[in-house]
Amino acid sequence: MIYILITLAVFLLDTNVKNYIEHNISIGERKNILKGMITVKKQYNSGFCLNFLDDKIDFVKKVSAIVFSLIAFIFLLILPKKGWRMQKLGLSLTIGGAASNLRDRYKKGKVVDYFSFNIKPLKHIVFNLADIFIIISCFIITLSSLFHPKSSLEGLESCQLSKDEIY
Repeated sequence: MIYILITLAVFLLDTNVKNYIEHNISIGERKNILKGMITVKKQYNSGFCLNFLDDKIDFVKKVSAIVFSLIAFIFLLILPKKGWRMQKLGLSLTIGGAASNLRDRYKKGKVVDYFSFNIKPLKHIVFNLADIFIIISCFIITLSSLFHPKSSLEGLESCQLSKDEIY
């Protein structure tokens, strides 16, 4: 239950911040926060990361929906399993963020991004909280798989077919 609440919290947080940005920040307007470490600005992204394929809006929507569905299906498979806490946490963050971005894609045809880090390599990349949650979830799942590889493979044993089932 906690993982579903985390998913919902991520979705609602990002969606509400996007709505605030949409109504209170103009395109081109910039506001520095946290002693200038972060710049808040409104930008739209019709494509994947870094506007990749931004001219293929329908393709981006379809691929995003398919990937979201696959991740949600995996989440639903492991949700009832005992353990797997880090994977469940990572997937909760991913699904909450992806749902918010997917909602934007289908409702507006583009995702609202609204802040950048004032660090040289990242200065020109504009993110939203959904993106940050997805990035964090990738680290959580990767680290969990590296340090607890057995727990990542536990459920796969039940997916194996015997020779009799194959023939």
